[in-house]
Amino acid sequence: MSSSEDVKYREAVELSLRFCGYRERSKKEINTKLLSKNYSPELIEKVIKRLEEIGAVDNLRFARAFSRGKNKSNRWGKIKIRNHLFEKGLDSSEIEEGINSIDKKTYYEVLRKNIEVYTRKHSNPEKNKLVAHLLYKGFSSDEIFKTIEQQT
Repeated sequence: MSSSEDVKYREAVELSLRFCGYRERSKKEINTKLLSKNYSPELIEKVIKRLEEIGAVDNLRFARAFSRGKNKSNRWGKIKIRNHLFEKGLDSSEIEEGINSIDKKTYYEVLRKNIEVYTRKHSNPEKNKLVAHLLYKGFSSDEIFKTIEQQT
């Protein structure tokens, strides 16, 4: 590497480390960020490889953190989380690992909380509107109907 390439490489690594500093990132997110800063694909590949070597980026760790965070904070279901992880560039095994890291008890507590909040906001809601809302949040129809049945 020439000295100017070396400088660009170090700048890209520093930028990526700052980008990863406040939350987990996927490799695709880092790639997109560096492309937006006009770094070459070859350099980006080297940077991502280095970040993996030092443990700054790990798609499995990202999948787990993203899945648990979106379930708990945004009250999302597995379907919506799975779709967003796919958009973040993760492969199917990484996505499933992330989804499986969600605690089952917490997952159903979140689903029940969604039902509770929706019914509080909409006094006596129509069942089909409640189901549509929960489907939008990413829960499966089986999960929804079983949980509604248990609550009545």
